[in-house]
Amino acid sequence: MAKSVMVKCGKDTLSFAPSKVDRARIYGSRKRIAVDAKGAGCSRASLTADGSQLLLSGMTSQAYFTGDGRWVARSEMVGLDADGNKVESKPSTLGVPQDLEGPINSSEILGFQVESIFYLEPEDCAESVLNALKSGSVYRFPFNYSASLAVETAYLVANDEGVFALVGQPTVEAWVEEGQVFVPPVVEEEDADDLDFESL
Repeated sequence: MAKSVMVKCGKDTLSFAPSKVDRARIYGSRKRIAVDAKGAGCSRASLTADGSQLLLSGMTSQAYFTGDGRWVARSEMVGLDADGNKVESKPSTLGVPQDLEGPINSSEILGFQVESIFYLEPEDCAESVLNALKSGSVYRFPFNYSASLAVETAYLVANDEGVFALVGQPTVEAWVEEGQVFVPPVVEEEDADDLDFESL
């Protein structure tokens, strides 16, 4: 079971049991199964290009190789930033109290790219914060479900169904000022051979 999501609000430390919300939990799911003439379930498989090998599910996987063909283990791989500098992995924030910012302007979420949603079951929470959430207040805190190269942002919100964390990254927008004329880049065309129509 995952560790608790813990946040600090003033002198109070709040903790929640997280569970990820996905489409299947909200809308349910159905699975279509192919069967043979006797009603037995079929499993997916594929042939190699020469037809000599039958590949069943689970027999292939993704791997990384160097230019000379050497296999690279994931433990050897490192993250790099845009300038090529090594980026250290950021640990999970679960089980570690994070500073809660807010209440903030709820319109801030409109400029946010939500990548995952967690339902938070209150374990040890101050009533004042829960009441503020239920009345529409929004809070922000750093969040990493597991170790990664960058710490994500989470917004703490609530409605009649419970308390939720909206996790993701701020959206970067490119705006064009009013009255500014867009000038497409000029692509120089290669000189075309002149056609001599008189010779036709």
